[in-house]
This record gives sequence, C-alpha cells and structure tokens, in this order.
Amino acid sequence: MFKERNFLFLWLGQVVSIFGGRFSELVIPWMVLQITHSPMKAALVAISTQIAPLFLSLPAGVIIEQRSKKKTAMYAEFIRTVTMTLLVIIIMAEKFNLFLIMTILLVTGLAGLFFRIAFHSLLPMVAGRNHLVDVHNYMEGADAISTLIGPVLAGIALSKMGAAATLGIDAFSFFLSFISLMLITVTNRDLRNNNEPLWSKELFNQGVEGIKMLFSTRIQRFITLNHLVLHFITHSITLLVIILAKQNLELSASQTGILLSGAGVGNIIGIFMMKLLKNAHWNLLYGTLLLCSSCGIIIVSFSANLWFAFIGMLLFDGALSMAFVINGAARQMVTPNQFLARVSSGGLLLTGIVVIFANGFAGSVAEWINPVSALLICSCILFLNSCISYRQKQLNRSVASFSVDTK
Repeated sequence: MFKERNFLFLWLGQVVSIFGGRFSELVIPWMVLQITHSPMKAALVAISTQIAPLFLSLPAGVIIEQRSKKKTAMYAEFIRTVTMTLLVIIIMAEKFNLFLIMTILLVTGLAGLFFRIAFHSLLPMVAGRNHLVDVHNYMEGADAISTLIGPVLAGIALSKMGAAATLGIDAFSFFLSFISLMLITVTNRDLRNNNEPLWSKELFNQGVEGIKMLFSTRIQRFITLNHLVLHFITHSITLLVIILAKQNLELSASQTGILLSGAGVGNIIGIFMMKLLKNAHWNLLYGTLLLCSSCGIIIVSFSANLWFAFIGMLLFDGALSMAFVINGAARQMVTPNQFLARVSSGGLLLTGIVVIFANGFAGSVAEWINPVSALLICSCILFLNSCISYRQKQLNRSVASFSVDTK
C-alpha cells in the first residue's frame, strides 16, 4: 500500500494529525482539571467538540457527496489549524475562559466533522475496495504510532513548556495534514454533482436515508451497535484515565503521558496481530477482542501504580484497536461507494450523541462517585457486548472473506 503515492500521503497526514491530537487530548482536560478541579467541567469541554456532529452530520454528508472530498478535507484541516492557533493565543494571554474555549472547540469539532466524512469517503477511492481491511489496519497503525509517541511527548512538553506551546504542536500538525492532502491526486469520481444546492429538503431526506441504511439489514444493525459501543468506551476511558491519573494515582503530567502511551504500545501489537488473524471468524475474533479489552479496563481500575495501569491500557487499547479495524472495514464493505458519505455522516450523528453521553457519564460519575466505578461500568458493557458477538451466527465467517453481501 505504501508504494501507492496517494495512499502514502493520506497515511502520513493522518499520522501527524492524530499525533497532534494526542497533545490536545491530554493538555485540554489536564488544564481544565488544574484550574477548576472539576471532572464535570472537563467533560463539558470535551462535549463541546461533539455539538457540531450532533446537529450537522446529516447535511454534511450529503453536501460532501456533491463536492470534492479532497478539497473538503483540505478546507477542514485549514480551519482546524486556525482555531487551534487561536486557542494557543488565548492561553498565552492567560485569558482562561471556559465558555470561550468551548466555543473554539465547537468550531474545531465542526471542521473535524467535515474532515472525517471526506477522509473516510476518500479511502476506497484511493486504495480500492479490495484492500479495505488492510487500509483500516494501516490507518489504525497511524493511530498506534501517534498514540505511542504523542502522549509521552505531550506530557513532557506540558511539564517543560506549558499548555500554550504544547497545543501549538497540535495546530502545526493540522497544517502538515493540510499539506499532505494538497499532494494527493484524485480522479473525477471524487466529484458527484457540484450544481446541486447546498441545502434543500431533498438533501435532508437523503441524510435521513443514510441513517436508515445503518439499520437496513441485520449485519448493518450489528455493525452500528458495535460502532456506538466502541466510541462510547473509547471516549469514556480516555477522560476517566486522565482523571484517575491526576486525582487517584496523583501522577504528574509526564507520567500521565506515559500511561496513555500504553494504548499506543497495544495498538502496535494489535496491528501485527491483525495481519495474522484475518482468517479468524468475525464473531469469535470480535467477541474475544472485546473480552480482552474489558479485562484491560479492570487492570487499570485496580492499579496502585503507573506500570500496572500501563499494562492495563496496553491490553485495553490493543484489543479495542483491532475491534475498530474489523468493524470499520465491515461497514465500508457492506456500503456501496455512492452512499459512503451519507452513511458516514449518519454514523457520525449517532456517534456524536454517544460521545456526548460518554463524556457526560465519565465526568459525572467520576465527580459524584469515583472514576473507578465508571471504569468498571465500561468493563461490564464490553463484557456484555462480547457475549452478544459470540451469538451472531450470521457473522461466523472469516474477516477476510466478508463481502458486500448485506443480507
């Protein structure tokens, strides 16, 4: 895949973009906790990035179907560069204002919504539908590399340089992603019909149709359920681990970065394991991965020091990253090219709702009870979904042979 120039630039852009995201992922909630001492306020800041997907996912997907995926992704990355730079300036001026920060992150989330839909619609065009499992595995590899290195460097940078300089790295990463998108070439398949209006009742109906497609068959319904579970767990655990590290384990920013990098180690192991397990049966492999991830959360919950928690994060995210690869590839395999954008936008609408709930759940339970209780609830959710996965007889076939048959 890396011999293909377009895919290489897409992949490199993802590496730097996710790498920078790992900086803000640690710095922003850490900064809010440092100033307010409130997990719930940290959760509200995280929720602000999901408001745009909640309201605009449906029209965004249909609009992107009509327009160049490459240009849409480029414009989105440029906007994210500007908004993150503005956030850096505000922090440098020591003008901390929770509402202002949430507003900036709302705009950043809107740009991120358009980027994700356009980017995922580009993947089959650039790499071909026959390589989707490998493509998603390589993209998970981009996440793994960034998650391995990013949190450690973010923790060190936060300790040594402060929040503003650390977030500046995130802003620069969006700019590099913008450059990488400029360097790819896409055929006219990237453009459907640029003469249609930006918004109409028909476009709204097409967006609603994207949601209906997510539940149109038994396989689609199962993939959708697991898509939502994976995102709920990922966003809940990310915030809960930062809260646990700061308030329960009393780790420093650099130590918290090391803890979060355990997820990156697990991701890298998962990439190599995925290569070996492509012929495993879908339901058995997926159920086992969720079970392993559940056990990782339990280890984190009862860890008394950094390194036991590190092992738990390795197991949790290594298994979960493989589950993301399987689920994401299955979604694109059962969806025709012409409907990828609207299905992606429908998925993002549902994801936005789930992520808002996940951050609210993590912040409220951590503040009103304790973060360990919230972690154990997440573990139970994965365990139950693992049991459901084992019982899906229609998915009792190899991951590699999963075809476009949606019946």
